[in-house]
Amino acid sequence: MRLIITEKNNSAQKIAEILSSGAATENKSFTVPVFRWEDSDGETAVIGTGGHFVGREFPQEKEYKQWKLDLIPGLIDAPLETGPIDGKKNVIKAVQKEARKADSLVIGTDFDREGELIGLEALEVCLEVNPGLETTLKRARYSALTREEIEGAFGNLDELSYPLANAAGARQDIDLIWGAAFTRAVSLVAKAYGANFLSVGRVQSPTLGLIVERELERRAHVAKPFWELFAKFEHPSGHSFEAHHATDKFWDKAEADAALKGTSSPGTVKAVTSRKSTSKPPTPYNTNSFQVDASSRLGITPKRAMDLAQDLYDDGFISYPRTDNTIYPDSLPLEKTIRSLVKIKDFAAAAPILEKPLKPTQGKKFDAAHPPIYPTHALYPSALDGPKARVYELIVRRFLATFGEPMVTESTRADIEAGSETYFVRGKVVLDPGYAGIYTYARSADEEIPALEEGQQLAIDGAPWLIDKETQPPARLSEAKLVQLMDEQGLGTKATRPDIIQKLYNRRYVRNHPPEPTATGIAMYEAFKEYVPDMATSAMTASLEGEMDEIAEEKMTKDEVVEDSRKLVHKTFEDLLKGEEALSKMIWEGMDQDRILGPCIVCQEAGRTKEDGSPNVLRIIRAKKSGKSFVGCTGWEADNPDSCDQTFPMPQPNFYEVTPLEENCSVCHRTPRVNVKTRGRAGRPWKLCFNDDCPTMVEMREKKAERLAAQEAAKKAKEAKEAEEKASGKKPAKKSSAKKSSKKATTVAARIANPPDLGTRRVRKAGSRKGGSGKPGGGASNRKD
Repeated sequence: MRLIITEKNNSAQKIAEILSSGAATENKSFTVPVFRWEDSDGETAVIGTGGHFVGREFPQEKEYKQWKLDLIPGLIDAPLETGPIDGKKNVIKAVQKEARKADSLVIGTDFDREGELIGLEALEVCLEVNPGLETTLKRARYSALTREEIEGAFGNLDELSYPLANAAGARQDIDLIWGAAFTRAVSLVAKAYGANFLSVGRVQSPTLGLIVERELERRAHVAKPFWELFAKFEHPSGHSFEAHHATDKFWDKAEADAALKGTSSPGTVKAVTSRKSTSKPPTPYNTNSFQVDASSRLGITPKRAMDLAQDLYDDGFISYPRTDNTIYPDSLPLEKTIRSLVKIKDFAAAAPILEKPLKPTQGKKFDAAHPPIYPTHALYPSALDGPKARVYELIVRRFLATFGEPMVTESTRADIEAGSETYFVRGKVVLDPGYAGIYTYARSADEEIPALEEGQQLAIDGAPWLIDKETQPPARLSEAKLVQLMDEQGLGTKATRPDIIQKLYNRRYVRNHPPEPTATGIAMYEAFKEYVPDMATSAMTASLEGEMDEIAEEKMTKDEVVEDSRKLVHKTFEDLLKGEEALSKMIWEGMDQDRILGPCIVCQEAGRTKEDGSPNVLRIIRAKKSGKSFVGCTGWEADNPDSCDQTFPMPQPNFYEVTPLEENCSVCHRTPRVNVKTRGRAGRPWKLCFNDDCPTMVEMREKKAERLAAQEAAKKAKEAKEAEEKASGKKPAKKSSAKKSSKKATTVAARIANPPDLGTRRVRKAGSRKGGSGKPGGGASNRKD
């Protein structure tokens, strides 16, 4: 029997369908789908592993499990072991069951470093029960789940690339060692225990540094005032138009006032100049440019974009989405692909590109492993769900645009002299959309100006005016820009960058879009920059990335690179211990700052302040006994009956992402407001005020009551109908699949529409926190600040 092992179940199914010409049947082995058929070459079985099913781990001895600073050096040098990933033991059993019966083995995982490593893992699992398979091992390499690609790959089998697999294996080991050592070290130094541990990563920390550095630039920015001068001129057509003073910005108010005073009617057109320019078609998509475009043009995060692209690849609609290539290989059926695409109404505008020889654009990067990202199957985008349709359409339009003509635009500028001052008006129109006719994201709206001629006189419509402005800080890094910077600085890989950014959100080091660092995130980076610089900058990480590339090129071995990494970890750990006390203080202050939500209005009204005169604030407090969080005032004192006893319950951070929205609610002006989102679920956050009497909360409760009443009415109507049918002897009608789908959608929508209940606003009498219940408003002994 020939055994084929793939990376995912759906790729196993597609490969089986293609190679068996539809004759393959599916059965389950330890709940894992196995696809089988027989032909002239005998029996074949195809099984998918669902990604990595074994992973690297530390030995099981107690010394490697305890979180103690003096045990970390031993952890760094610990010999790593391979073990089953949680929930994947059934995959191992299924693979080994098939391997026992096999007399040849083909690895058909995705063709990249991770895919090669998964293939090596599968081989090792198979050899445990059937050592003879090693001599039969072959590798199928493909870039799309299409008949041509699959038949070509299995008709020209290759060898497994151990260097590529070892490069991925080295990354796995290095990230495990760095992550475990410094997550434990920093958490122990900062006394962040249990669920509040501080995650640290080799790539994660310098990536955080890019975000924080930009935030520090923003905070250091000092706004500088300037003025802009405008005038409106009447045109013979009857339409007036605005013009800007020739001086872009006036930095001196007196100069701006003088220019305003010197402007008089009529204005005379002194010059009209026009200039044509061409914009070249874009180059083919590689992973990096696709992530940037999906983020900037569609508003989809890089992580989400890659997940959607992977789904499209698994469905056979696009080529493999992890590639550095920006040059189409000669082997691609380009004309055939274009002809099938332009038959789709959405892409018919691209049909003219078939009227001449195809000459696609080319980028600077070539990678023989995979072609650029391109559509492998033509279909109407409307056949796909929501964001998946938008990603597919983006990829198709980019692909077609690479064969298009340049876009031609014309810019026109007219200079108008009015008194002693000169104004200008500028417009831009598209003369020939070229590639932008199909790649519509690249085209902006025309900005036309009225027809003007030199010497023409134009009366000023009304009085000219000044607008006072001030310089703005640099914008926060968008996720698209962040991916670009990571690529430039050698942080992560094309496959891992979206996950790294997402981890920063998951660890609560950043929030919002574009990413904004939290106080904890800023403190972590500044502490690393001061005391552990190797963890704050990209130099060390980029160096290790380079060494992993050398493994793939067979210039270094996996053991050599991992050993180099261990030495760096030891050095960095020693640096951390030297600044232990100061580093701990910096990080703790950042974590404490993130707990503050806003001022306590009750204390303000009562005139209560801290001893140093600073205001009391509402902050998140975690009860020691129950581990639950609530909001309390810093003005509370256990033995002072006159201190502030204001407390509020809050959505628990274990289940919800809670981020500050307003320090003082702009509606009721009584308490802070927060954004609340169910952890791990897409959708808009709820905007909740801690004041139960706030009009926003009253309205939310009323809407919730209306929804519940409607649901109850529908339930009663259904029960009444069923009772009536039963009484008349009729059988209830069977539900169609469409109705089931609709019901499911309604249920999900209803669940999303119901925010977590903050509970009743609690304002206790002085001293009522005593008792240690662990609930919001529990005793002082429960506070964990």
